[in-house]
Amino acid sequence: MEVPFNKVRLYLNCFVVSFLFFSFQAIADFQALTDKGLEGITAQAELPSVPLLEGVDFNVQSSGIEIDLDVQASIGSIEWKDEDGIGNLGQEGSLILKGVHIGGTNQSITKELVRSPTPFQPSELAMIHGMLVEADPQKGTLITINKMGDTLGNGIDIIVNDIYFGKDLSPQGQNGLGLVLEDISNFVSDDYLNRINEIFGLSLASVDDGLATSGGNYYPFKLRMQPIESSNNIDVSLNLQDGLGGDLTDLPGINGLGQSSMILDAQFVVYIDKIAVYRDDWEAGILGFMVYQGIDTDGDGFEDTVGPATLSNMKLETITHQLVDGGQVQAMHFSNIDFKADIAMENIYLGNPETGSLGALHINDLHINNTEMWIYAHE
Repeated sequence: MEVPFNKVRLYLNCFVVSFLFFSFQAIADFQALTDKGLEGITAQAELPSVPLLEGVDFNVQSSGIEIDLDVQASIGSIEWKDEDGIGNLGQEGSLILKGVHIGGTNQSITKELVRSPTPFQPSELAMIHGMLVEADPQKGTLITINKMGDTLGNGIDIIVNDIYFGKDLSPQGQNGLGLVLEDISNFVSDDYLNRINEIFGLSLASVDDGLATSGGNYYPFKLRMQPIESSNNIDVSLNLQDGLGGDLTDLPGINGLGQSSMILDAQFVVYIDKIAVYRDDWEAGILGFMVYQGIDTDGDGFEDTVGPATLSNMKLETITHQLVDGGQVQAMHFSNIDFKADIAMENIYLGNPETGSLGALHINDLHINNTEMWIYAHE
């Protein structure tokens, strides 16, 4: 598993590696600013003139860290295993992802690249620039990503060589399902908006990002995590009376981890140039996929501006969940799910994108609200 990181620039002393969410090895060059330089840094987390971003208290307005990241990553395999399968006579089965690759290539990704063990050249890196991290004791932690990809449409590419359902068939020489997510970005191009406006009879325009960007505009991805303090304290202290650190019986609280919870908010526009699956020489996919939220800025009843999709005040907590049969399990509980978005798909196809087109799809005013979800182990 190789993850060469290049051009990682930090604008705060000594903080960041643990933040980068990757559990694999990283090689990075850090450049620390002087105290004078640090004093001048104030992370601004706002996109000018987008109504949905105003008045929602997302602006922590305090010093933070800024990260520029060009990255390429490869993971040999990811496997989820179900030891007893489905039903009383079920057999052990797995969901297996083999050859997960993250990078950024300027060329179109072919089915040959999807199957290649090295689809990206060493210089083909995914670009994530202007990542801001701010923390406030009351408002939580705010993560803003200003740029994913470039203005030429070269976003983050994700390739999975093979996906196997139930059983790994690679020893028999059988390919799994190939998957590509090509050019994931938060850049909304004028060309794309012109096309979907024509297809769906819309009149959408993007908001000036204030960066003098040509050909379109960036929309910052924002994620805020606000922990909620729990009354159940977790004692994980070790009994050191024997001088050797004790054994597992000396770890208080091992049977009851208590409860933890947080509030999640997110605002984003995401564009994906191509989502496709491959089975041998056959493929199916979507071209020009965008998740956003249309805004009527002049009150005429028609959405005219691209705004961010929003996830508001979703609560995540660990609880004891009551089952229908009367049993109890520990579960992750997602509550107050409130998600608003519009979704545009420029071309849904089977086989060849041109000759196998099934048409375009636009989902307007998708609103998921007052929704709860529990996730727990199935015995």
